Amino acid sequence: MVKRIHCAPALLLLALLAAGCGDAGAPRSMADLTNPFLGPDWSAWLVGPISRLATPEEIQAFLALKDDAAAAAFAESFWSKRGNPIRRAYAERASTADRLYSEGGYLGHRTDRGVVFVLYGRPEKEGFEVSPNPRDSAIEVWSYGPNAPSGLDGNRPNPVYRFMKRGDLTVSYVPRVQPVLPQEQN
Repeated sequence: MVKRIHCAPALLLLALLAAGCGDAGAPRSMADLTNPFLGPDWSAWLVGPISRLATPEEIQAFLALKDDAAAAAFAESFWSKRGNPIRRAYAERASTADRLYSEGGYLGHRTDRGVVFVLYGRPEKEGFEVSPNPRDSAIEVWSYGPNAPSGLDGNRPNPVYRFMKRGDLTVSYVPRVQPVLPQEQN
């Protein structure tokens, strides 16, 4: 049997994207979520919000699959466990995220903003903050109110998500910690 491996040119960049959302659930890289035994339609099925909906056992089971037919059956079982309302909400939000947030060659539902949008819907408020670094672009801020409903993953959204343009992609903003240099001694 020939083992097929499908590698994206920007694997490291996508790994950072997949890991960047910052709320419940351990971040996982694209490499950790890609099944190299599957074809291009299925190999990266877990990348993005689906990995936040899946249990650790489901992730391991998907990564152990050896063919596309088994992946299709797995996906059908995955959605049947969650019910049609969750599946429909996911599909609608993913489609909207693809339209609104696709950039840098990546589908919107796999970008940082897209993952948050798919899981929790539109924020209550959107705005911008000035970056603390004058060389950086403005910081996009999404706020979810204290009464925001639980998301598709069963968790409540963080009150605030921040995003910043880095190259061709808008990614989760993580403040840069400036090292404190010791003062010169006289």
